[in-house]
Amino acid sequence: MRYVLQLVIVVLVWGNIGVVDALDSGSRESLRGMFGLGVTIEEVSPDASADGLSQEAIRSSVEQTLRSKGIRLLTERTRSGSAPYLYVNVNTLKEELGLYAYTVTVDLKQLVGLPSMKNKKTWGTTWSASVLGMVRQESVNQIIPDAVEPLIKDFVDDFLAANPR
Repeated sequence: MRYVLQLVIVVLVWGNIGVVDALDSGSRESLRGMFGLGVTIEEVSPDASADGLSQEAIRSSVEQTLRSKGIRLLTERTRSGSAPYLYVNVNTLKEELGLYAYTVTVDLKQLVGLPSMKNKKTWGTTWSASVLGMVRQESVNQIIPDAVEPLIKDFVDDFLAANPR
């Protein structure tokens, strides 16, 4: 197991490995007709926070990107309990070598129907993308421009393709 972890670290150090799931046409189509969405940013780990990565910086970047492209953001006050929301999770693991391994996941959550249970709905992920990478401890805040922002831009591209202005 130790050698597998070392191999993963070596591969990641040589460059970020992007693992972006393939979006089918149904994923993009699930964005059609949305008038706005909420944003939920998961808390960052205490280690990453101490080294300069903040939930607030992630939120600011995500919201600024969405607003700049004309996507209406729903606040807690304007968002109904059934409105879709973009969920952003930056998960980090600090290694002994002064490196952070990270995954960034961006999911769009919507209420979806359950065909097996008539008139029942539950939250489901209808659009998703993720990336895996590694950064040095002193550059942990680079996760935002290197990983979060490209995934948000992918979401924006699909959102605008499904909802032309």
